[in-house]
Order: sequence, then structure tokens, then C-alpha cells
Amino acid sequence: MADVKFYKCAHCGNVVAVLVDGGVTPVCCGEPMGLLRAGTTDGAHEKHVPAVEREGDELRVRVGSVEHPMLPEHYIQFIAVACEKRLQVAHLKPGEAPEAVFHVPAGATVTVYELCNLHGLWSAEA
Repeated sequence: MADVKFYKCAHCGNVVAVLVDGGVTPVCCGEPMGLLRAGTTDGAHEKHVPAVEREGDELRVRVGSVEHPMLPEHYIQFIAVACEKRLQVAHLKPGEAPEAVFHVPAGATVTVYELCNLHGLWSAEA
């Protein structure tokens, strides 16, 4: 699967992943949504870049080499894995661990994304 495009509404906070790119910007609340670009905010790298461990077809993703906070005011909203023809998403809530386990074909190249409610989208290749 090619890089996934994520868009966010500046008004209501809705986030969408583009599954089929028709070449237009999604609209929400009557306005074009903003394209999220990975790693373009001032958040700490060590708390945001996804850390990936693989064992066979199991992919364990932890957010950051230093654990990311999971407080109501600052947390990871989701972790997503794009691999071949799949997009898998784990939704997270405050109080949960900032990690998820996915199953992907052994040896497949994946792109891992995570969205912090304050510091935006981050990604890593694995």
C-alpha cells in the first residue's frame, strides 16, 4: 500500500484516511480538511516516533522510545499500520498504554503511523 493520506477537520477534529485517492481534498464542516504531514510539529521525537518490534507475523508498536503520556489532555488517538493491501488501525483512549499489536505478513515492509492529539501525525518504516 502506498503512503496513506490522513486529513483532519480544523473545526470538529474528525480524521479520515484516504483509501481511494480521487485527487480531491475531503470536506468536513463545510471546509476543506487539512492534510496531516508526519513529523512536522514541535513534539519530542523520542515520545512520538513509533517503535516497532517484529516476531514472525506479529508487529508490536509502542509510541516513542520514551513512553508517550496518555492523559485526557495529551494522548495518542490511534496507531495505524499500512502493509501491502491493508490498513489496520487501533484506536486508543486516555489511560490506555500507547501500544498495539498487529498481524502482518512476515518480512513485509510496513509504514506505521500514530496521531497525537497535540503534536499531530508521526510515522516510521519497518
